[in-house]
Amino acid sequence: MSFPTTIMSDATYSKKLARLRDRSLAPREVRSITAELSSILAGTAIEPASPTEQVAVFIVLRSGMAMSDAFLNQFPEDVNTVVYHLGLFRDRKTLQPVEYYNKLGPKSPKVKHGYILDPLMATGGTAEAAISIVKDWGLEKITFVSILASEAGLAKVQKVWPEGVRVVVGAVDKELDSHGYVKPGLGDIGDRLYGTQLL
Repeated sequence: MSFPTTIMSDATYSKKLARLRDRSLAPREVRSITAELSSILAGTAIEPASPTEQVAVFIVLRSGMAMSDAFLNQFPEDVNTVVYHLGLFRDRKTLQPVEYYNKLGPKSPKVKHGYILDPLMATGGTAEAAISIVKDWGLEKITFVSILASEAGLAKVQKVWPEGVRVVVGAVDKELDSHGYVKPGLGDIGDRLYGTQLL
């Protein structure tokens, strides 16, 4: 059995994503639109949970932070959620993922399903690393949620653990540029979210 990949076909989502592509937006607006898109994705990604279950949400630092509150707010009030953080970044030269923060600790037997939040899936390397970490932690099922993916990145992630991973992405762009960024993409979303890009 393999879990499906869901790609949004929502007009409101598409309109907001088109706005997010504007590189002249101030960080505050980038964060606001990212939150709005995350809420829409949550409506598709979140699945029913039993009262005895604890649902894990994994935030990929740093850009996943911009998705977290909006996504978490879409869970029903009676769902018991626990939030973890994974520090992963892509080396600019090798384009390989580097793990710098992981304090998962022992897994509760109540946790069987986890959601991984990361706005962009470019080469797929960071997503692959996050899925592998969470799988090794002992989850039975993972839902990876991303605002935008490249075709190559999505194809790579779909092969990581097809029987255990469901992927929910807002949209897919065809190409990657020579620096491993999605094209046309959103630029360096982490820098845009927090105003750290060089002007």
